[in-house]
Amino acid sequence: MRTFARPGVLAAFVFAMGYAAPAGAVELELLSESSPHPGVTLQSYRASAPATDVWVARVELCAPGVEVRATRAPSSLQSVSSWGQDAGVHVAINGDFYKTGPVRVYGRAIGEGAPWPSEQTGLDPDYESEWYYKKFGYFAFGHDRVDYSHTKWVKNHAELFTLVDGWANDTVAAEPPLGTLALVSGFSQLVVEGEVITCVTPTDSGCFPDRSDMRQRHPRSAVGVDAEGETLLMVVVDGRTQQNAGMYGAELAEVMGLLDAHVAFNFDGGGSSQLWVKGEGTVNNASGNNYGNGNRAVANHLGVYVGGEGRPAHCASAPPCELIPPPGATLDDLGECFGAFGPSEYWRTEPVGFAEHLHWTNAFQSSVRSNWAWWRLEFEEAGEYELEYLADPEFSVFSAATYLVVADGVAEERDEDLGAASGWRSLGTYSFAAGGDQYVAVMDDHTGPVAADQHIAADAVRVTRIGGYCGDHVCDPDESCSSCAADCPPILEQPDNGVDDDCDGEIDEPGPATTTDGDSDTDSDTDSDGDSDSGTASGSDSAAPGDSASGLEGTESAASESDADAGGALDDAEGCGCRAADDGSNGDALLLLGLALCATRRRRDS
Repeated sequence: MRTFARPGVLAAFVFAMGYAAPAGAVELELLSESSPHPGVTLQSYRASAPATDVWVARVELCAPGVEVRATRAPSSLQSVSSWGQDAGVHVAINGDFYKTGPVRVYGRAIGEGAPWPSEQTGLDPDYESEWYYKKFGYFAFGHDRVDYSHTKWVKNHAELFTLVDGWANDTVAAEPPLGTLALVSGFSQLVVEGEVITCVTPTDSGCFPDRSDMRQRHPRSAVGVDAEGETLLMVVVDGRTQQNAGMYGAELAEVMGLLDAHVAFNFDGGGSSQLWVKGEGTVNNASGNNYGNGNRAVANHLGVYVGGEGRPAHCASAPPCELIPPPGATLDDLGECFGAFGPSEYWRTEPVGFAEHLHWTNAFQSSVRSNWAWWRLEFEEAGEYELEYLADPEFSVFSAATYLVVADGVAEERDEDLGAASGWRSLGTYSFAAGGDQYVAVMDDHTGPVAADQHIAADAVRVTRIGGYCGDHVCDPDESCSSCAADCPPILEQPDNGVDDDCDGEIDEPGPATTTDGDSDTDSDTDSDGDSDSGTASGSDSAAPGDSASGLEGTESAASESDADAGGALDDAEGCGCRAADDGSNGDALLLLGLALCATRRRRDS
């Protein structure tokens, strides 16, 4: 999971390109505030210097049922209000800058877990000569996490900032994390890990050098997150009317700082700036922003679904949807770790399968997944686990269903012939890490032809531990009474084995050696009274009755070639401290037998 660092004091920095400490010219007056949906606060501000309306939707990402969604790769444009209604979200804002022919955005884009094809993004090599190529930053929303990647300009000037999230500073146009469900890009960057971008003069050529239109006043849109990654800010500034002047990029950055954004990006603005709320409609003057031409249709959008009592999708502080114990577990399609994506009308459910419930959909020929499902996997203990899926003979029939397994940061795809058999089917054995950010998914797309009535099913998956683990009743070589007392209970300390057998914090500590003259000495030389004391029970001194070399009653004296403890065996090297190591089938019985022998010996010696 990502953990966001709390920001420090806002840094003021000056450098040759014209940046300086914040001027604090923009002031915001709160005009109204409402809660149209659980977890959503809608605010209306009036800004001065410049005079313009500012609309803010604050979304609590840890509120029950909150999920961020973004546009799937489109073939045509759509207004924010139209997309919001079709997507079933409760709040929506316009996304990245875009072009048509084909419809494409300046940066990356992912909608419902499906990345846009390269030719519809600013990463396609055919657009390398375009001025916007690889300049973007992004927000990425995944399971229990919110990630971001800084813009190219910020990464190339990292020395000007105090950057904590170092992973984001190395690679321009960095790959999004595995398991990203929604991603929208933007630039310029407005706030960089708590540091607000500021300019001496907002129209100077050194102010936002990565794009010139930031030095003009326009309607604008921006998205930001707070330092904990638990509050999403969706902001629109109106303009192009007598009432609303719009803002320079530097003024928008100042606004995002006033709203406590830790990271914020400039999204598409001008006539594209729209904020829509279910039940409220488009709350800002979107038509005025578009020179009175109504709400503009745009390429992509960012929206928030509020599901009521369900588990939040992107809350970094949320407990695991299910913590898989060391032996393994079965995860069903009715559990909180399951998710189904894509157009809901193409998902069907049936009262069959595990727990008498499964999802199914049709496979189809495509280079991009449409309907797909996953089971998030979070492990209590790292180890090797076999991964299986449950196939149903009626609904699991496609001969080349694609499964994706992400284990400990490694992604592996494989095609499965679902019609070959039914019941539990193995996907192989994988090394899973402790914790989350791991999953198994099944997709409906296939690059080649797909016959009619080819179904995939999403029912249940099962993970089973391979090899030893704490709690399997076998004391493995890498376990001890301190790390796994259930399998390796404390025993009598054994000399010279380099192990703290009795878990008292001391390794191979010697017991007191008792001699016939009453002296206790670990030296083997002769003391002042002429007696020869030794640290062992054999040699010139003889141990007192019932004593042993270690000073423990009833313990066999090593290498004495006698049954000194009357236990029925010669030279028990481990005495009562022997621990049974077997295949787990008789470990408990041997342990009980050892304890019984130990008790018998002590009764005889007493």
